[in-house]
Amino acid sequence: MTAAVPRRVSAPVIALVLVTLLVLALISVLAADAASGDNLVLRDAGALSRAGGPIASMIADLAAALTLGGAVVSGWLLREQADRARAMTLVAIGAATTTLARGMSLAFSYAVATGQSVGSARFGSDLNVFLATDLGIWLVTAVAIAATATTIAVTGTSRGTARTVAVAAGLVAFSSAMTGHAGGGEDHEVATSTMLVHLLAVGIWLGGLAVLQLLPATSRDDMAVVRGYSHLALICWIALALSGAWALVVRMNSPSDILTSAYVQLGVAKAVLLIVLAVFGALQRRQVATGFGSSAAGTQAAGTYRRLAGLELALMGLAVAIAAAMSSSPPPADAGTPPAGPAGVLTGYPLPGAPDLGTVLTAWRPDPFGMMLACVLLLVWWRPRGPRRDRAASIRLVLGGLTLVLLTSGPLNVYGKVLVSAHLLQHVLLLAVAGVLIGSAVTIPGLLRRLLAPRVWLAALVAAAPVALLGAAYAGPFLRIALDGHAAHLALQMLALCGGVLMTLAVRTVPGTRRRALAAAAPCALGLAAGILLLSTDLLLAASWFGATGRTWLPDALADQQRGGIGVLVVSVVSVVTGLGATIALRGHGTVADAPAATPVAAPTSTR
Repeated sequence: MTAAVPRRVSAPVIALVLVTLLVLALISVLAADAASGDNLVLRDAGALSRAGGPIASMIADLAAALTLGGAVVSGWLLREQADRARAMTLVAIGAATTTLARGMSLAFSYAVATGQSVGSARFGSDLNVFLATDLGIWLVTAVAIAATATTIAVTGTSRGTARTVAVAAGLVAFSSAMTGHAGGGEDHEVATSTMLVHLLAVGIWLGGLAVLQLLPATSRDDMAVVRGYSHLALICWIALALSGAWALVVRMNSPSDILTSAYVQLGVAKAVLLIVLAVFGALQRRQVATGFGSSAAGTQAAGTYRRLAGLELALMGLAVAIAAAMSSSPPPADAGTPPAGPAGVLTGYPLPGAPDLGTVLTAWRPDPFGMMLACVLLLVWWRPRGPRRDRAASIRLVLGGLTLVLLTSGPLNVYGKVLVSAHLLQHVLLLAVAGVLIGSAVTIPGLLRRLLAPRVWLAALVAAAPVALLGAAYAGPFLRIALDGHAAHLALQMLALCGGVLMTLAVRTVPGTRRRALAAAAPCALGLAAGILLLSTDLLLAASWFGATGRTWLPDALADQQRGGIGVLVVSVVSVVTGLGATIALRGHGTVADAPAATPVAAPTSTR
């Protein structure tokens, strides 16, 4: 029996793709020229940079979407190995194209930033200076990660390989989001976070749909695959609508920009395209509900679905072309006035009011990343065809998500920029409350259970590691970097949250309440030690930041740090008391650590 030879793509299809790319390239160049207005830097860079920048960005965005969406479809939706192999071939091609296009975009960005024409005698003379800037670092990072994704994609076609490539492609999107235009004034972090959500959503939606249409009919019309993708596409549409509207608002100075700014008008055009895509999506879901069987109705539904998918891809390609033009042009809010005072210079936000009950309860600075993460947790938890969930575990997961949103968007997010105590408490609570709630709800991975269950000492070390890493981040130079850079700021928050999840899972793997209490004692002891150290030391954490915010209220930064130490002690003591109470309550009631891996395990504090 010979292996089936993959059918070659017909010449008319190739010609149609090339013509479509040429049309989209032309649209991106014209749109970029309209959005740039009187920007002299773009004109000084030469005609090649003005045309090449938007085209390179468009190709990079399309290829990155193919990589991310294809890897997600291959890693989580496709069931046949032959289909996965074909999809991973497309993913590898997309990753390689992304690497080359990102490299070209790097060259054009350098030309635009320095006003040097590509190929001129001075071109590249100060490239090392450009690469040392934040923009240059993130551009190089995107190229390096895309190259790594290409290497991984050609090594195999397994689910693990596909999922690894998906993670790498997500990191490319993260790097690209960091290179985008900051929002005006105090909303620069919101602008980059919404851009990250936007890139991830459009990548999964566009790339996944494109890869599915290039698979054989048996897989393209597989109802299980199509329904799974349809669920993902709906989530992506919601994420795109919310993040796109939010991102456009923070890049505007006033509603009048809709009439006066070509950049904002292009954003409105993208919103209109998204509404049209919603109509197409509703029609597609109707065909999916009908089913793609062998009956006349099923055959007609499958044909209609494929035609709608083709139109959807064309419109999404147009939206990406417009987005590439917008990324090559400054938004109107770039001309806004930055916040005044030392706090405005340091943080990009105005100094909040003195923290009394009224100001603390009303302080709110929405963080799109934290909100997106909480939503993803809930959507994965209640995904279609997911396992039956324990009610108590679901309640804990919802509480963990709400705590995550409150800690990343509420008062501690506002005051954490200027008060070391608020900054400390935010991360400690992310670890000890949000992380513990989420970690108590999710199923213990089988590998972690096999590794830690028979070794109490190893479980204690793993449980203590997140606390030690968070302490090292605060004691070392990374804290100052996280205060100054949004990417490191998000990384520190994820260290605390994921550390809390890992800490809880490590404790839960240990059988027996007494042994579990011993494993939990290690992170609690480190927390107590950290609180005592903060109370006794005379060294101020990130003194060049927290000591230079220009506060007229609570001006003694060292005293504020000691208040933060008290907060750490309180959280650690509460954790110890809670752990002891759980140990007493569970004594004689068996253990939940040996529950089957396929069933959500109750929290250590459960008394059932």
